[in-house]
Amino acid sequence: MRLNEFGFFRAGGVLIGTHAFLSYANQLGLHWNDSDQTACIDFAHAGRNISIALPATVKAQSHSALTAMEEGFLPMVQYRGHASSSYQHRDEPEFQIDFLTPRVADNDDPIQIENLDVALQPLRFMEFSLEDVQQAALFAPTGRCVVVSLPPPQRYAVHKLLIIGERGGQFRAKVSKDLAQVASLMDYFKMADPDAIKEAWADALSRGPGWRKRALEGRKALALKAPELVEALLD
Repeated sequence: MRLNEFGFFRAGGVLIGTHAFLSYANQLGLHWNDSDQTACIDFAHAGRNISIALPATVKAQSHSALTAMEEGFLPMVQYRGHASSSYQHRDEPEFQIDFLTPRVADNDDPIQIENLDVALQPLRFMEFSLEDVQQAALFAPTGRCVVVSLPPPQRYAVHKLLIIGERGGQFRAKVSKDLAQVASLMDYFKMADPDAIKEAWADALSRGPGWRKRALEGRKALALKAPELVEALLD
């Protein structure tokens, strides 16, 4: 709520990760039976290209919003004296907010986006989720509603397959959650709009050998969990 009040979504920010997945229930008219929630909230932004396309008067004070919250979010690491790309709850270290962006260079150094007032951590394949961004409503327990920007659900699902091959070390535990979310979304699209998934899948495969290799690794992992979905949608 506070990030929206400070203009983050209006400036081009996009909600990603499990909280985006949960939002698809409202958008698609579904109810997730077993949503494996995580304490982390991930946000993404399309990076410098979208930023410079925004009106010069638009700014999002994300750093100010987080540090001003009564709950107490603190920057984890500041990069070269600038705002952080990750914030951690003062009393709950597992509650973390990360700001991400597509990786367009050969290094992983955080990128400074002036009109967002935070640094962004580059990640591979992130640009795939940030095309044709959509909007959805989120409802807080207090009854308040906020409109957020989300990746298209079919691109979210295929993006998860892409990053499964990138999961390593401590992040391998997230693979099961990723696959559960992919299977849930693909089960919906199998009934409602199979062409949407097929088009997103074909797009991922067409982006080069690195993309194709990761996509097929994700497909192989999904085949162990839901072979019927792979056969129907990812042939």
